[in-house]
Amino acid sequence: MKKIKNILVCTAAFLFVNCSKDDGPNTSITASAQTFELNGLNNCNTSSGSGSTFVMTIPYTSSDEVDIQRLQIKTKVSDGGSENKTNSQFTDNGSSVVWASCFRFGSQTWVEYEVTLEGSEDTSSNATTVRINKPAGAN
Repeated sequence: MKKIKNILVCTAAFLFVNCSKDDGPNTSITASAQTFELNGLNNCNTSSGSGSTFVMTIPYTSSDEVDIQRLQIKTKVSDGGSENKTNSQFTDNGSSVVWASCFRFGSQTWVEYEVTLEGSEDTSSNATTVRINKPAGAN
């Protein structure tokens, strides 16, 4: 009887340890504050006419196993409009992502880009947002 009791206790302990252990990799991406540079005024084309080119930089840290694969971008404008897009056209140097946007302001006074980095291992970062006020002379 004592032998059976010991076997049951050992089996229960083995199952508890194995079930409570997370066998998957501990992956993460943490985005820092997004910045931008005006790369050209009225120098690119949009569907509604010429716009201005902005280059955004997002510093980040991540687990070694994570590769940034795409950006989820929510664009908001001053009149309340918004649009969601996925972007896979960017440069990743391992510690920051750089991407560009051509934007025509028209009657908008600002545009805001909220970006989430998505990587391998089904990992997403926190969202980081930058607001760009309409530059003088911008279409």
